[in-house]
Amino acid sequence: MKSTNYRRLVLCLACLGSLASLQAQTTDPSRSLLETAQLHQDYASANYLGYLHDLPQLGRLPLEREHAAYRQMLATLMLQRTDRPEELVNRFLTEHPQSLDRAEAQLLLGLIYLEQGHYSVAQEELRRVPLKALAPREAAQLQLALGYSLLKDRRGMEQLAEAKAALEQAADLDSGLVGAQATLYLGTIAQLEGKTALARELFRPESYPEALRPEAACQLVLLEFATQQPEAALSATQPLLRSYPSLSSRPDIRGAQGQAHFALGSYAEAVRYLQPLLTESGYEPNAGERYALGASLYALGRYDETLKALEGVETDKAGDYGAKTLFVQANSLLKLGQSSAAALAFSRAAAHPAADRQLREAALYNGVLLQYQTQRANFGQTVRAAEAFVKEYPQSKHHAEVLGLMKRLFLTNKDYSQSLATLQRLQLQSRDLDEAKQYVLLRLGEDALSKGRYAEAEQRLSEGIKLATQPDYTAQCYLLRALTYLQEGRYAESARDVQHSRSAQFSVPLSAYVEGYAYYNAKRYSEAQRAFTSYLSQASSEPTARRVDALCRRADSYLVQHRSKEALEDYRAANELAPGGNDEALYRMAAIQGRWGNYAKQIESLDLLARLYPESAHLPEVLYDKGRAQILSKAPVSEAQRTFSQLIQRYPETSYARLGALELGMVSYNAGRHEEAIKAYKDLIARYPDSEEARSALSDLKNIYIDLDRVDEYSAYASTLGKQLSPSEEEGAHLQYLSLESKYKKDKEGTVSALENYVRTYPKSRDAGKAELLLARHYEETQRSAEATALYTKLAEPARSLDLRIPALEALARLQKAEGKLAASTASWSKLYALEGLEAPQKIRYGVQLASSAHEVKDYKRSLAVTSELLKRSDLGTSARSALILIKGKSEEASGATGQALKTYEALLKQGDSPEGAEGIVRHADLLLRSGKPAEARKNLDSFIAAGTTQQYWLARAFLLLADCYQRTGETYLAKQYVESLRDNYKGSEEDIQRMISERLASYK
Repeated sequence: MKSTNYRRLVLCLACLGSLASLQAQTTDPSRSLLETAQLHQDYASANYLGYLHDLPQLGRLPLEREHAAYRQMLATLMLQRTDRPEELVNRFLTEHPQSLDRAEAQLLLGLIYLEQGHYSVAQEELRRVPLKALAPREAAQLQLALGYSLLKDRRGMEQLAEAKAALEQAADLDSGLVGAQATLYLGTIAQLEGKTALARELFRPESYPEALRPEAACQLVLLEFATQQPEAALSATQPLLRSYPSLSSRPDIRGAQGQAHFALGSYAEAVRYLQPLLTESGYEPNAGERYALGASLYALGRYDETLKALEGVETDKAGDYGAKTLFVQANSLLKLGQSSAAALAFSRAAAHPAADRQLREAALYNGVLLQYQTQRANFGQTVRAAEAFVKEYPQSKHHAEVLGLMKRLFLTNKDYSQSLATLQRLQLQSRDLDEAKQYVLLRLGEDALSKGRYAEAEQRLSEGIKLATQPDYTAQCYLLRALTYLQEGRYAESARDVQHSRSAQFSVPLSAYVEGYAYYNAKRYSEAQRAFTSYLSQASSEPTARRVDALCRRADSYLVQHRSKEALEDYRAANELAPGGNDEALYRMAAIQGRWGNYAKQIESLDLLARLYPESAHLPEVLYDKGRAQILSKAPVSEAQRTFSQLIQRYPETSYARLGALELGMVSYNAGRHEEAIKAYKDLIARYPDSEEARSALSDLKNIYIDLDRVDEYSAYASTLGKQLSPSEEEGAHLQYLSLESKYKKDKEGTVSALENYVRTYPKSRDAGKAELLLARHYEETQRSAEATALYTKLAEPARSLDLRIPALEALARLQKAEGKLAASTASWSKLYALEGLEAPQKIRYGVQLASSAHEVKDYKRSLAVTSELLKRSDLGTSARSALILIKGKSEEASGATGQALKTYEALLKQGDSPEGAEGIVRHADLLLRSGKPAEARKNLDSFIAAGTTQQYWLARAFLLLADCYQRTGETYLAKQYVESLRDNYKGSEEDIQRMISERLASYK
């Protein structure tokens, strides 16, 4: 019911009440009394300006002085000359505590508070008014106001009872308009108490004055709709609506009629009654009306209008209609193809406290399904939603489907550690989830194996084997654990696991290959040969490199078993199978030919190998075997000497060079060329003084000198060997540095002073620079930045070797950036990038760092120049290319070249799973939005979010930007839903994300 303007009503009552006695005093025709009578007439006829103008004349009569202040205050209020009426009345009460009009003023103050909506304060003031001081009608007015305020401020049955008592007293005190109004409110209380028959009786229009009959009829119509079935209510209210045609235009009546038609399934009729309420001036449709309208529009297939109708519903305050509204919104969004927004709405409907079990089940199911299909939510959120569904609705027809969906989630999630932690948390018994867990353990074991973490790999794979849910996964776990054991040297266990993998109905060529290596490394060559044979029989589609390796290992196994013919055939097959041949196979073929005594053929094969594979790791062996073949084939001594000399010259640090040097001496010795032999042996001892070959050479030298009767000469030579075999000063310095380096790794702090002393003592040694580099790193780690910078600067000088300059410049760049010297850091990266002789990966890495640093110091010209230069290279890796594209786009954006930046970022739009790609996608969308293209920005963000990404920070930024797009196009309710969802589900701790969420939510209010 509409509230009455109590202030105006009581002001009129107060004025008229006081005038009755005053007018009785105007019978004296004297001039003063005639003037007074004129003032009374002005006041009674609401001529307040005239009244206030001549008010001072009332002071001539004693009785008039008693009322003057009160009536002046009333006139001021009636002319609305104050925007704080309560202050005016309170001032009157304070200044005139004994006024005859005090009770009326207190009543007026209570009514003012009531009109302002301060119901508790109004009740307090009204209860203070002494009823006996008021005329009956004013007392009735007070009780009406008190009852009304209690109804508006109702907090329990106790207040309702007090309101009822006040209204009954008002009805008893006044038989006119005030009493009738009180009776109407009593009807409302009867309806609240469930006394429908009494309420219906109290709302009978014919019982009321003419002015209140339409209102009574209205309340009766609303009562019928609230208490009867829709069809009966529509029928019962027709006579009243015909009797009072003005009611048909009232929004609350139309709302009740529309809801009744909705309940009856007359959706077009419901829309006809309810839709105009959205634009009704001064009327705000309630949640029930909006829901009925939205659901009717949905039933009629008008989905855009459905969303508009439901947009104004505050679902958290809409009671039973909140969950229903969200559910209809979700279905409408789904019909409109806005799957991501629909998933969000379904999720909110399921979580709504007013959702009944059936609605919650449907909302949860649809929400889970859409979250999975659109990948709008993150992995954890989707799993939690699915978990809630299967736990809450174990008998649902969708139960098995959701469990299968959960399994697929785990099978596709790339973060296997997260998946395992989630599976361990879930308290669900399901074969689907056990199968998913076995798959996750398999992948974790595979990852640990690839990174050399064998203990972890064994643990994960053993757990997967124990689950034994899916035979293929079990077999793969066995096979990978076999590889783990192989790497750990546990060959018997490796072979056993391979056999288990085959018995688990899983057969791949790789299992035979791994088994072959297990037996091969265990020196069980006949079993290795059979395993490699099994592999090769089924390996037609296997990688060529693996097949070549299997042929070589089988050949090795044949060779150990003295089956040289079969070994030669396998080596030959491996050489022919490998693209461009295989140097190992060719070397082994030559060795077999040497074993057979076919030295000419062996030498020919070895020469072919050296020519075809100039970078082969077997070349030292090749030259040694060739020299031996020349000796055994009795070729001219000079040929063997030439071969061994080449070996020593080309590969002086290899064991074959030492053996070759020994062979040189022996060849000359056996040929009787003693001086050549003596020289060769002395050269060997001088070159390799601490080797076994040197000791053998010294023994042969002794024999030669004895044979030559030159014992004194040998003694003189031998006396020199002690010093020669001892480390030289340079070698001593080198050995001292190596010792310090080893100690430094174990005890940095305790070795620093020794390193400093080493640099002072051996400033020109070959290791002085390395020692300085160690010191500089220690100074850097211990916050001695000035000393570290001084050493790094010295080591970075152009005269230094690259192995010192490069780490020094890198460290300088790092230190300078940490100290905020960004320009200096950029200069250091620039020097690194300009170095000659860099390998391609180094050149690219330093270029990326230089471009990034230049962008950071706002040197966009240099940043763009470096990125443009590097992006022309054909040997860029994917990560480096993405990083350079991102820096280039950011530099163009910062330079104001928005169009070019948009074009640059396009290259990253399909790389949403990388940090650079994710940032590029969000920046591209942000530029589109700032360029006035919110629809295009939203489309790109939807694609990015739906594709999924491990870059959770940029995913959160995408959600915020998507909300901005919706807000830009006027869809603030969707924007708010996205931001609230992000606030409730984002697990990151970045301050800027939390700040942006708070700012947006504040702006929506």
